[in-house]
Amino acid sequence: MKASVIIPVWNGREYLSECIDALWSQTYSDFEIIVVDNASVDGSADFIAEKYPPIRLARNAQNLGFSGGCNVGLRVAEGDVLVLLNQDTRVQPGWLQALVKVLQRPEIGVAGCKILYPDGQTIQHAGGWIEWPLGLAHHYGQGERDVGQWDNACQVEYVTGAALAFRRDTWKQVGFLDEAFWPGYFEDVDFCFRVRDAGVEVWYVPEAVVIHAESTSLTDLSKISSYYQQGRLRFILKHLSPFRFLAEFVPAEREYQPAAIRGQESGSLLTAYLRGVSMAPQLLRCRWQAPEDVNRAVYLALRELYERAWAEEGKRLTEHKAGVEMGLASSGYTVVDTLPLQEFEFRSRVPVVGPLIAGFRSWWYSMAARWAIRDLIRQQSVINHQQSVINRQQSALNHQQEVITRFLEQQVAVLMEENGFLAYQIACLNCDKVQNDKVW
Repeated sequence: MKASVIIPVWNGREYLSECIDALWSQTYSDFEIIVVDNASVDGSADFIAEKYPPIRLARNAQNLGFSGGCNVGLRVAEGDVLVLLNQDTRVQPGWLQALVKVLQRPEIGVAGCKILYPDGQTIQHAGGWIEWPLGLAHHYGQGERDVGQWDNACQVEYVTGAALAFRRDTWKQVGFLDEAFWPGYFEDVDFCFRVRDAGVEVWYVPEAVVIHAESTSLTDLSKISSYYQQGRLRFILKHLSPFRFLAEFVPAEREYQPAAIRGQESGSLLTAYLRGVSMAPQLLRCRWQAPEDVNRAVYLALRELYERAWAEEGKRLTEHKAGVEMGLASSGYTVVDTLPLQEFEFRSRVPVVGPLIAGFRSWWYSMAARWAIRDLIRQQSVINHQQSVINRQQSALNHQQEVITRFLEQQVAVLMEENGFLAYQIACLNCDKVQNDKVW
């Protein structure tokens, strides 16, 4: 079976040599490498073209994300086994042979790998599972030292797209990766669930070992959190029926919100719910053929989750401000509006002649520096007055900002309702067209 290894690249120049050299060292020789560059600005594409001429290189004019980059590679791949591989990986000896071997079994459509952190001793992924009804993705063995406890091949719910292989006939059956999971997160989970829905198995293969640096194309933690939450919500809308979404997910999400917002998900949930409002109508219409009253119920539930998250964000900010003020007060710090300057009064502790010394210093100070110090005091008085004016203006601005924030919250709610039903109407019009795209 010929294999096609597809590597989507975005600004991965520093990792490509190790990744590709490890591939060339595989004992299984019947494979091609396809690199899809997602409009990198670090010279990744030119580096591949110059150093590795045999590699098939595709240059995208814009960043299509992980799914979009992989789909470009899938369209030109010639292999019977199709492998998706991250740019920041280093495959170990026997990796490709192990994947091809397990995919020769007709009941298995997808095979994933044992993935280790860069130390080569700590497990990052040994197959994955979903925590329902929240749709949170978990990795078996993550953070554990690898001592062979995850060395048994087994069927799992999903395997990570960092190193994922599947047969061509499986891909033809379930379709491309869903590019709406942009730029990444949950597109691999969604693909594996679609494979399992088609009656084909997903397996974890411990003999296929990969070292993975992880998240090198995304380094901003706030963006990672935002993309994760958006992907999670799209995955839930695709794989939980509308009735389970309303009956199971929404109550669980209400309980999940406070801790998530006070953790790493501050702001991310708001963005996810807003995107959910726009994506839900088409998913419900095309994926579930849901009637309009159900669509409206899902929309109202997303709107309620958004409003609860907004309120929770406000509580978090209020608590944070109160905590800072209490910390300052307990440390003895006070906030002052002005910084007064006063002339220095000279003293001396020398017996008998001390007053003479102090008098001489005062006289010298008057001759040499008093004029400059008094000018500074005058300037500081002007600055203090200006600062007092600024403080009053800032208080007025803060009040105006609170009013504007409440107004915007009301307007966002209105726009959510209008855009939600607009998206629903568009979905109805386009449903026949998109129904044939197998990402559903």
